Amino acid sequence: MTQTSDIPQRRTLARIGHFTAARRKLVFDYFSAISGAGGRLVFSLAYFVALANTLSIAEYGMFATASAAGVMLSRVLAFGFISALYRTATIRPNLIGTFTAGFLLLGVISLPVLAAASYGIYLIFFAGTVPLSVFGAVVFAEALLWRPVEVVLIVNNGLGKFGRAAVLAILATALRAIGAVLFILAAQHTIGVWSWFYIGANAVSPIVAFAFFYPRQRLRLRTELYF
Repeated sequence: MTQTSDIPQRRTLARIGHFTAARRKLVFDYFSAISGAGGRLVFSLAYFVALANTLSIAEYGMFATASAAGVMLSRVLAFGFISALYRTATIRPNLIGTFTAGFLLLGVISLPVLAAASYGIYLIFFAGTVPLSVFGAVVFAEALLWRPVEVVLIVNNGLGKFGRAAVLAILATALRAIGAVLFILAAQHTIGVWSWFYIGANAVSPIVAFAFFYPRQRLRLRTELYF
């Protein structure tokens, strides 16, 4: 016979179970995002350890500074239109194809501005310390190779596909780590040689991202743009 005192406890457990079941997808998405960040952290650590133990201290500092500048300059690509693409993915996903075309168009238009801004930053902060070819290679890798990968990540997150975004984040970071490990086996360990390895490691990521992780079913172009 069920005691009266057990009824409130059972009701509480039932409510907790119902609450968890109703938000199962939210919990799953949360852990997917966390797993992506955790996996990315592990491969990032391997990447930086391999690179720091291969380049000299001076050249490692040069690369780290140039890479930070490249990340900043990558925001010039498409004049920040990536925010509109993210908003579209969250609110009106059927327009992703149209906004993707807009992003690509603005990306091409922004290239002269990106080049001019990069050269200006180089003259002001890096001339005499970092070779122009190395700085250009790092900016190219960050702005034109890695930034598109971030676009795919943002679109997947906007669509609620956190698992796919997590897998891509881990895979792209792992490719960088593999590039750093291969650099250890190179005959020369200079920042000039590493810049080519860096381009190669980052060049694979956008190919994989757009071939396997971009939502193809949304790539339906329309004749007008909606904001």
